[in-house]
Amino acid sequence: MNEIGIDPEAMYLTHYAAVLRYVRARVNSLELAEDLVGDVFCSAVAKANVYQNRRATALPWLYRIASNRVADYYRRQRLTYSLELAAALADPAPGPTEIVSGRETLRTIWRVSRALSVAQRTALWLRYGEDLELTSIAAQMDRSVAAVKVLIHRALRRLAALLGAPNLLVLAA
Repeated sequence: MNEIGIDPEAMYLTHYAAVLRYVRARVNSLELAEDLVGDVFCSAVAKANVYQNRRATALPWLYRIASNRVADYYRRQRLTYSLELAAALADPAPGPTEIVSGRETLRTIWRVSRALSVAQRTALWLRYGEDLELTSIAAQMDRSVAAVKVLIHRALRRLAALLGAPNLLVLAA
């Protein structure tokens, strides 16, 4: 444990898997995700004096660092977001038509989701990507359950408006 109360090893052991899943969903290879997660924890340890330990967990802080690392990577590479999420969410045995349609839909949703705030994207990802309960999301984001519900509802409403798909709210409920 260092002078400000953060145990880097415990933080790494506790949060590595969650941060890796978070980054892996945003990049196109496991090796790259592992490299970026390593950078996240190096940054966290280097900036431990900046961290204000007012939360029950350091995970939201680590997610923020991870989000910045992924953005930096894509900024340097001038690439668009990965379609690995589309492959991960696709039906196990879809036909060619479903494959094309599903990828196009996910590509569109992923592109449009960039218009959402970071908090809204994070809440949606944790709810539908990680399949977490609202109470877990609230704890990880250091918000109340009601605030998380509002974030998710507003994000879905905004996505529905941007996509011209009013039934999106019904499907997500």
